[in-house]
Amino acid sequence: MSIKSKRSIWGMFVAFAILIGLVIQPIPEASANSDQNIELLRSEHKVIDGKMKVTADVRVESSELVSLLVTGYNQFGEIIEIKKEDTFIMGGNTKVFQLTMDHGEELTKVDIEALGPIEEPYKVLKETTVAHTDHLEGIIAVKNGGKSQMINVVATGTNANGKVVEVRGANNFVMDSRISIFKIKLDAVNEINDVKFTVLTDDQTYLVETGTYIKDGKIVLTSVVKNGEKSQKISARVTPYAGNGKELSIQTDTNFTMDNRLYNLKMQIKDTNASSVAVQFYDETGKQEIVKRGTLVTIDGKGLATEQPPVNLAGNVVVPMRAIFEAMGAGIEWEQETMTVTATKGSKEIKLQIGSDTAYIDGQEYTLNVPAQLINNNTMVPVRFVSEALGAKVFWDNNSQTVLIVR
Repeated sequence: MSIKSKRSIWGMFVAFAILIGLVIQPIPEASANSDQNIELLRSEHKVIDGKMKVTADVRVESSELVSLLVTGYNQFGEIIEIKKEDTFIMGGNTKVFQLTMDHGEELTKVDIEALGPIEEPYKVLKETTVAHTDHLEGIIAVKNGGKSQMINVVATGTNANGKVVEVRGANNFVMDSRISIFKIKLDAVNEINDVKFTVLTDDQTYLVETGTYIKDGKIVLTSVVKNGEKSQKISARVTPYAGNGKELSIQTDTNFTMDNRLYNLKMQIKDTNASSVAVQFYDETGKQEIVKRGTLVTIDGKGLATEQPPVNLAGNVVVPMRAIFEAMGAGIEWEQETMTVTATKGSKEIKLQIGSDTAYIDGQEYTLNVPAQLINNNTMVPVRFVSEALGAKVFWDNNSQTVLIVR
């Protein structure tokens, strides 16, 4: 639901509540973690000197890194503030967390959560967009998994028609099992209707997104490029066009971008005759163009290198046979006559046949959601089935269109 429509609906609700004489009071809420090792014993919050003071007592049975996440809501039910604290607690002990929220009486509801480790490489806990007079502030809380890593977050603002207006990104190196809160400023406050967040942790280089909006009668171009394993200079070649298609003066920008971080481009087009704009990005050689990617498969954060890109078939991702098996440490044999592949890793044996939705693990039969098949003369196999059969965990991030394999 869009930013404006959410506010409109909640505004109508509040007005109705006042008409029938209801009084909305702040409601404290505390939710315990599903992990039985962590227990939120008690919590409270109150306004002192204009700011909300939050106190929470958390006990652990065995030693644990605990993340306290505090979410503040306004009268419209919108998240307007998120705070966190990560602390290691020794087994059998209770830790008293004390946090101060920047807002005070504007917070009519506060959620307090005590969280332990996660299985995923990362997990989005909360996200919101707060409207200010001259900008929007995108806020997202991301909990990291069991490996310290660089986490990049991109906020993409679209208008009522779904057109990308503005895109900006932020990055932070996050220690294992900690929470990081990202705040991203978007300037096109009057044109953005909705904001989507994308989390990126892979080691590949690609264009994430590009958007344009109008400021002071001129086009403002914003783009985000995700850099890969090597720090490098990334160049932008921006070509404006007049309404009749005539090419105008080209503008350029070069940015030194560290490994696995984002290159944020923001450029105002100088020519007032420009009605549209195109942008191309190149690596440091100036020869290799950086383009958008499709579905990506990562294994422990490393992108799976393939000549034939992964293909998403109605929610089932297939990848080149040899690339995935070799990356997972399995040997393979191909039988041309029956179009059957046999993969072995230790005592584990997997058999798949082109066109068949039946596969075998150590002789036991399994039904596939999508069969192994030929695409552009490449033998493609279902990545989830293969990875889980070889003992890995598989997660799907829909926003970034990424298959995350953890061994």
